[in-house]
Parts: sequence; structure tokens; C-alpha cells
Amino acid sequence: MTSKHIAVYANTCAIGSYKALWPQAFFDGLQHHKDWRSTYVLQKELIDSEYAWCFAYQVKGDVKLSDQSHRRQIIDKYEPTGKIFFLDSDVLISYDGFELNKSTIQRMTLQNLRWTRQPYSTIYSSKGAKYFEDQFMHKSMDRWDDIAKKKNITVKPYDGKGEHILISCNRGTEGYSAEKKNATEYAIEMIEEIRQYSQRPIIVRFHRALSGTQKKDFDTLTNYIKDKSNISIQSKANGNYPDIIPVIQNAYAVCTWSSSSATPAICEGKPLYVKSKNCFFADMNSGDIKDIENPNVVDKRDKWFANYAATHYCLSDLSSGYYFGKVKNLI
Repeated sequence: MTSKHIAVYANTCAIGSYKALWPQAFFDGLQHHKDWRSTYVLQKELIDSEYAWCFAYQVKGDVKLSDQSHRRQIIDKYEPTGKIFFLDSDVLISYDGFELNKSTIQRMTLQNLRWTRQPYSTIYSSKGAKYFEDQFMHKSMDRWDDIAKKKNITVKPYDGKGEHILISCNRGTEGYSAEKKNATEYAIEMIEEIRQYSQRPIIVRFHRALSGTQKKDFDTLTNYIKDKSNISIQSKANGNYPDIIPVIQNAYAVCTWSSSSATPAICEGKPLYVKSKNCFFADMNSGDIKDIENPNVVDKRDKWFANYAATHYCLSDLSSGYYFGKVKNLI
């Protein structure tokens, strides 16, 4: 019987950086499964393999990246068949620390104090992204308790406290999670919707990456709010960019298109309003904005925590072969 062949395209992240620990771990895990053949690809080339692993997604039409990029070529080759793993970030990554330097991130990763997701076939849930969570549900709440302890997460009740409403923006037209929805366009739409039902202070928080596009978005929003009251902006562009955890802890509610920066609202007991159906935590949406001053939040977090633990893996989960052993007969 011919063994299946998977290419781990390590060159889709910066070789030699802390990010390269993840493709190496995935590849090391494959070595525990001799019924599969694997190739660690360092050159910018496409090889003849049935399956692939790729570091993160790149949407077509990304304003910063060419549709002819090596990563996009990999996606174009394997996504039509659905035989591709992607690495995606931890949706609770904000608890890992604020403005960490690269050496700290590398140390935490090596100490199994960082987690990632490995969606299969596609990055988008509405298009059939597979996480194989059913294979990892056994004792997943124990696993959640362990992760929460390592992240120093204390789950708080929904108590209706807090003053401001936080709008946490995606990268927007850059990246893939916002599905090319412009960050400022989304923020303005949310402000106008919120103002129909609430006069609470609003904080709009941009993505931490300050690119030319982000600066333009900041300028556009600054101009929009100049004649409006009780609306402020957190951005690297104006030097007002505190740790997001206390911002969420002091919030009354949190809104987002699909940014993982909003996910701590789940743990902190804040109503969360999610626009994108492709968002990993879309099922934690608290309802309609029209009810924001009288939310009817059903506490279903234990189910979500179990799912989180069943879909997030540390370096040793991958390098030991544990993860691939659970999924290899399902792909």
C-alpha cells in the first residue's frame, strides 16, 4: 500500500524565528507515524504531495501581499482538494502577556505555554473548516482547567458591570480573518448601530499592527468622531494602546467583527457581539445590539471552554505525534 505524502511548507513563515518552531513540531510529530511520508520544505517551491501544512492563510486580494506569493500558490494547489492544514493563532492569546518580545515568545512556546489551532481544508468555518474536536473531547475540561491555570485566567460571572462599550477591530482589509471588511468601515457601522440603543462611552480599538492602511483607517475614524461625544480611539497611531485585558475587564460589553482580541470577554463575563459567521467564537454571540442595555446572556461557556481545549495545541502536542495520531485516519 502506497503511503500518503504530506509536505510541511516551513518556508511559509520566517525560518529561524520563533514561528518556525510550529512547522518543525508538526513535522517532528509526523515522524512518529511511519505509515505517512513527509517532506520538510525550506525552499520556495511546490512539491508533488497529496497533502500540505501551511503557516497561516492568505486571502486573495490582500492589500499587502501578492496573489502570486508562494503561500498563495500553496493554497491554490491544495485548497481545492481540501487536503491542507493551516496554522492559526490562539483565540485567547491576549492572556499570554502584552507586547511580549520575541525571545519571551520563543521561551514560552518551547515551555508549552503557547497554543495554536490547526484548521484543516480551509480557514473559514462557513466553508467547512475541520478541527476534529470530537477526537479530543475526552477530558477536555481537565485540559481547559490546565490551560486556564497556565494563562492565569479566572472565569468571572456575567454581572452586568462595566461602563464603556469596546469595539475591537480586526486588521481589516489586511489579513484574512476580517474577510476584507475594512476596520474603520466596521467601526463606524457599529457606532451608529450602538447609538440607536445606548449612550454609553465607546472605545474603538484598532489592531496592534500599525501599517499604512491602519494609519489611514485611524485618520478616517478620527475625522468621523471629531463632532461626536463619548467616543475614543485606542491605536498605536495616537500612542494610546494599553493592555486589552483591563480594557475588557472594565467594559460593559464588547463588539467585534471576528478579532481574537475580543475573545477574553467570554472569560471576563462580558456580553460579546460578533458580526462574522466565520468567527471561531461566533456561537458565543450574545444576541442583537438592540438588546445591549438589557442582554439575555445564556451562560454556555463550559461547552465553549471544552471546545477551545479540544482545538488548541501546544508544541509538544504536535511534536510528540499525539495530534496527528488522532486525525490521520480522518483526512
